[in-house]
Amino acid sequence: MDISKGSHYVFSRPMLATWAGCCILVGISTALVCVSQGWLNLDSSKEQNSPAETDDSNNTELVQKISAQLLQSTAARQCLDNPDEWKRVPYVWPRSDLSRKDALLTGSLLAPDKLAVEPVTFMHKDRKQFVVVVHLGKNTCGHKGIVHGGILATLFDEITGRPAFWNLPRNVALTASLKISYRRPAIADQVFVFRTQLTGLDGRKAEVVGQLEDAQGNLLSEAEALYISPKDDLVPDRSSQIEKVENFYPGCF
Repeated sequence: MDISKGSHYVFSRPMLATWAGCCILVGISTALVCVSQGWLNLDSSKEQNSPAETDDSNNTELVQKISAQLLQSTAARQCLDNPDEWKRVPYVWPRSDLSRKDALLTGSLLAPDKLAVEPVTFMHKDRKQFVVVVHLGKNTCGHKGIVHGGILATLFDEITGRPAFWNLPRNVALTASLKISYRRPAIADQVFVFRTQLTGLDGRKAEVVGQLEDAQGNLLSEAEALYISPKDDLVPDRSSQIEKVENFYPGCF
């Protein structure tokens, strides 16, 4: 065969068929070796989940686990076992999804390893006492392994405001002062119990005390708060929210 400049190789059909057959055999052999060594999985029924799917599954399991822990806590069981005295109420009053996302506790903090689920909330029939059970994850710390004091202050602010909200005019309660005494460190990634009670009501002013315990009942922190119901319409009237909760539990309060 002349392979001088300008000439071309000429392959016959039998040569091409032989070459193609060799390529196919090599490919099949390579695939079989890969399968035997576990480098290649041909079983479509065993497809691996994507990282996002795995994270969603893990988060769902975490939420279910923590929700069960909250309801099985001693404080929650005591309230559930006394339905004539205590009723479970929503922690967050009915609001739009947008406003929930904008809120600190139901937006930024509501996440795995932070506040994985909304707190479980119980109100006494006198509307002056609340028990709130929460789980604070490992990503809520200041010092390593210890819940940040600012997180606890935020929760005290929200939770001590509950009895003020239910008893002040127009059901509006704005924080005027909040004093917290930290007694013991709150170790992260466990269940905590907030207890709060209205101690004074004078016109547009409400005085409230609260305390934080671990799941074993050890006192961790105490709080004293003063709430004011403003004269003007700085904050819209919230009495309709009370009606919604009362409709949720008709005849209970």
